[in-house]
Amino acid sequence: MMTHRSRPPRRRWTRPLAALLGLAAMAATAQAKPMTACGEPGLGPPWLYRTPGQPQQLSGFLVDLWTPLFAKLGVELTLIGNLPFKRCLRAVESGEIDFALAAYRDDERARTLAFSAPYKTFTPQVFYRAAKPLQVAGRADLKRWRGCGKNGASYAHYGLGPGDLDQGARNDQQLIDKLLVGRCDYFVEELEVIAQLELGKVDHLATPGLAHAPVPDVPAPAFHVVAARGSAAAELLPRLDAAFTEALRKGEVARHWRRHAGQLPY
Repeated sequence: MMTHRSRPPRRRWTRPLAALLGLAAMAATAQAKPMTACGEPGLGPPWLYRTPGQPQQLSGFLVDLWTPLFAKLGVELTLIGNLPFKRCLRAVESGEIDFALAAYRDDERARTLAFSAPYKTFTPQVFYRAAKPLQVAGRADLKRWRGCGKNGASYAHYGLGPGDLDQGARNDQQLIDKLLVGRCDYFVEELEVIAQLELGKVDHLATPGLAHAPVPDVPAPAFHVVAARGSAAAELLPRLDAAFTEALRKGEVARHWRRHAGQLPY
């Protein structure tokens, strides 16, 4: 008589799905590489500023734009906002910090820093007192007068070095104030920067006594993300450029900008 062999019981998968998902999440987290970036909270809204009521936390367009773009590259980005911009750049050059988020390009910086593609271009201007107009045919003319500037800022695109300006101002409002009381004959700054002060709620370009004009031969500066040349951070910049281009195409950049800048043009 033929007998039927009993089949061995089917092995059941007993590990809960939640555990599997947890392992996957842990693996993804483990793959995220921690890196650091510094910026200057003194840029103010919409760019970068300390969160009202939470001074240890940073807010602004740069936070909302770059943090998720780095995450798409597998980088968990920690923002550092307690350094003056000069020290921020020095920390990037030395490798102490991986990135600076908003730097103009000049020849001196390019010796030690690698630059992303530009992500915001600005319009150069010279600001002076309306009662004492300046005839500026080109940037070489600027050295004929006393100029003011911001501490740590680069004015190389205006043909000006640290010895050419009183760079004691901490922000753009101080530049305006110093100019109007006669402590200098001019300051140079980008048109959009002054227009964006206080998110455009005050029309600083219409300040009584303040006048401005273009400097014809000054190349338009732009914001870049920078890293130390030859570093692992610098190797990420081409991928970061691609991620920004995709975010721009999808409207993500415009959405982040509107959140912090309202109707101000990007």
